[in-house]
Amino acid sequence: MRVSGTVRFVIACIMCLFGSALCTANAFAQSTAGPEPSIINLATPIPGVVTVNLPRDIPLVVETAESINSYSAATGERVKYRVLQDFIVGGYLIAKAGDEAEGMVQEGQQGKAGFYGIGYKAANLRVSVDKIFTFCGSTLQVDFDRSEYRRRQGFMGSNKDVGVAKGQQYVPTVDHPQQVCAVKTDEKALPIPKDALHADKG
Repeated sequence: MRVSGTVRFVIACIMCLFGSALCTANAFAQSTAGPEPSIINLATPIPGVVTVNLPRDIPLVVETAESINSYSAATGERVKYRVLQDFIVGGYLIAKAGDEAEGMVQEGQQGKAGFYGIGYKAANLRVSVDKIFTFCGSTLQVDFDRSEYRRRQGFMGSNKDVGVAKGQQYVPTVDHPQQVCAVKTDEKALPIPKDALHADKG
């Protein structure tokens, strides 16, 4: 079957138009897809957060998150704590119970009996608390240092090491005037527990 020149021209035009539309559609799809979206932080700010000026020497309560022993503790090792109860100052919530805190083993010394008293060392465990990581994003600088000694009883007595149990309560204080985030609250600050230990004097 012979196809006239006019028919061949019409078929060629149709194929051209179809190909052009297909190319245009592909180009449009590529142009609208765009690059992969970057990952952004979707965390929303905590409602009601303000900045407050916190004076020094205000006490709060933390507890050890793990046990510590003078036999195995290394000087300079970081120690984990948790805030025991909400830290409220002047109607503002500064830190929540459960917020993480940190300190350091300032000295971990194993007790040694020596040889008939020669080379004897008392066991010593000195720990600090220096940072509170608050729920709203501040790092509160605090001050606390305490040593626990254990000396042998008598000339040939026992010379056991010092241990601090998980959950031991300590009372650090705000180290210096500083600005921290906080949320207004109607709750009242709880009293310091009677069995919570304070820092060494001096």
